[in-house]
Amino acid sequence: MAYEPQLEPDEKLISQFTVILSKKAKPFHFAVSDQALYWPEQKLIALTDPFYFRRIPHNRVQEVSLRRLSPYLLWLLAGIMILAGLGTSFAMMEPVLTKEPGSHRVSGWPFAVFVGGILLPFAAKGRFGLRIKTSDKDFSWKPPLVVDRLSKDKIAAALSGILESCQHAGLRVMDTRQN
Repeated sequence: MAYEPQLEPDEKLISQFTVILSKKAKPFHFAVSDQALYWPEQKLIALTDPFYFRRIPHNRVQEVSLRRLSPYLLWLLAGIMILAGLGTSFAMMEPVLTKEPGSHRVSGWPFAVFVGGILLPFAAKGRFGLRIKTSDKDFSWKPPLVVDRLSKDKIAAALSGILESCQHAGLRVMDTRQN
């Protein structure tokens, strides 16, 4: 079955996390045992179920950390959306406002792009991502952009629980939310 950690005989599961925010967003699965971390992976070629947990032994894990995600790219996108929304709204409404003869098509999409550009920085504010640094590879999870408080609280609770479980397992944990 997908995302069931295959524990070794003397291994004990500390906790398992599943973050489901909506029907459209891909759920995030994670598990911590007393000997390993379990990271979600997808097989490249599979006949049945392509989803599985990748086992990362504690001796390979160097650090588990929460890092603030950079909002600058989203701010740039928000600025472009605001300018594009205003520009296309003005271009769309100009024939109507100047009372040019003929029929004019008015759409709500330019206004929606403008409002989306205004809301995007609020959705990007205070986002944190999970990063696991190992001796040979880094794993990271960037939670999806959410606006509602319930989803933000679900993500924050899952990230806090993951850090607490990793700390309980004896791993080096770094939480930048406190700074």
